[in-house]
Amino acid sequence: MSSTRHATGGPLRQERFASSQEFERGLMANLVAKRCSLLECAENRELVWFLQLLSHEEGGLKNVARELCERFPDRLATPAMRQIGMKPGQKYNASQVQKVRAEIPGAEFDFPLKGEMDVAGAVNVPDGPRDSVDNWAGDWKKERAERLAALESAADKHPSKYPAEVFAQRCQRAAVAELERHLGELCLDPDRVLTDGEPWYFPTLISTLRAYQAAWIAARRPAAVTSIGREVAEALDYALESGRLVLIDGPSRIGKTFAAKAWCEQAPGRARYVQVPSNNDEIGFYRAIARSLGVSINLNSKAQELRQRIEDTVRDGHLAIVFDEAHYLWPQSLYRHALPGRINWVMTALVNQGGPVALVTTPQFLRSQKQVEARTGWTSEQFIGRIGHYQKLSESLTADDLKAVARAFIPYADARSIEALVSYAQMSAKYLAGIEAVAVRAQFIMRRAGRQKVEFKDVMRAIDESVIPSDSAFAAAMNSVGKPARKRAVTVPATTPTPRSARPLVPVLAQHGRGVRPAGTSGNVTEELHEAVV
Repeated sequence: MSSTRHATGGPLRQERFASSQEFERGLMANLVAKRCSLLECAENRELVWFLQLLSHEEGGLKNVARELCERFPDRLATPAMRQIGMKPGQKYNASQVQKVRAEIPGAEFDFPLKGEMDVAGAVNVPDGPRDSVDNWAGDWKKERAERLAALESAADKHPSKYPAEVFAQRCQRAAVAELERHLGELCLDPDRVLTDGEPWYFPTLISTLRAYQAAWIAARRPAAVTSIGREVAEALDYALESGRLVLIDGPSRIGKTFAAKAWCEQAPGRARYVQVPSNNDEIGFYRAIARSLGVSINLNSKAQELRQRIEDTVRDGHLAIVFDEAHYLWPQSLYRHALPGRINWVMTALVNQGGPVALVTTPQFLRSQKQVEARTGWTSEQFIGRIGHYQKLSESLTADDLKAVARAFIPYADARSIEALVSYAQMSAKYLAGIEAVAVRAQFIMRRAGRQKVEFKDVMRAIDESVIPSDSAFAAAMNSVGKPARKRAVTVPATTPTPRSARPLVPVLAQHGRGVRPAGTSGNVTEELHEAVV
């Protein structure tokens, strides 16, 4: 039978290659959830979900298997090998070889000792006449003696010792060939035990995976944890432990999203981060959740199918869902009958089923709730009753928080550069985004200059020549929107151009409570920053 995917000739049809195994990635969350529903130990469920998350990252479980072999080569050994030792140049004697062979499938055929006869060859040695003629002639006796002599001669040539390295290589080859599949079976097969002892070539796999998981989490620990980040983390911890709905409300650009993502990365076996899409259709909403969970998605998947898979995953998997940009859960439509279907689904399918849910949002969430109530007649008593905790975040960050964020963007920056970044963030309505904008631009200037580290002059140049003019231009463009077009040219007297360094800072989309100055009240911005850091 021919395969249409490999058919030759004819026009190129892209879909012929869509079923290639190379495109398959990631374990399906709804199937992994069934496996987790049978695991009573929370630690085991977290390990399984951690592996499921990695299966959807670049390289999948193949990359995980490769990293385990590279980081823990000494653990690719049978229990006897670990007990005896695997020092460079070490050789195992006959009794040691016998112990190691007993733990390696088929090793007795591959590593025969001196005096051990080939079992397969001995089976073919005749032990009696094949027919009446052979019985009369007796040729089988001669043939038997010749074959036994040859087998005994070959057995005498077998080594009495083997290097430990050959057994280590056998374990390594087995790991390369089988470990990826074994990791997948740990997440899907209910008969697989999550304790050390198997597979034979990696008997400490489970404890090694737990160490790998801890190292993975530690490597993703955020470089800077602000007071806002601690508030978000505490609220999310409560949602996870209590199984209640938590609403986290705070102004924009204070680090809510970063804190929520960082918390989810620190809990890869317990939570998933979902950014709610701004569109108003069902399929887009469920696709975003399915993509985060690792539920299989096809181009022809219907919203109902995705919704069922998501509900099965959350119900059986003991996973917390963190919805960022949660104000988009409300209908993005002025249609007066547009009931809050997303909110209702979160309540009935997730919260009512005991699934921990957190909503991270801006004050727009409560405003949208009031608008929906006024427009549609929908009442929010049930929704309000399900909110287990409402966390109102602080309006702004402290100077120490801003310094920590600045150091996270430029770890090696000197004190003056850090002060400049903090001062700009306090002046700009971009707030934390302002630090990022200056840091990225300063690093761009540094690379253009052929240097390896950002210097104070790079930071000041980024602020004075790029970021502030960009903010001012954008603010001017926003202010000009809606103004009537000029009907005729107007002649104005010539004036002396204002130097760039003396142009005022024009905040963009200023927020209350952050000490942002109104446009036109600032003098020379560069001089003000110098006064703040010098």
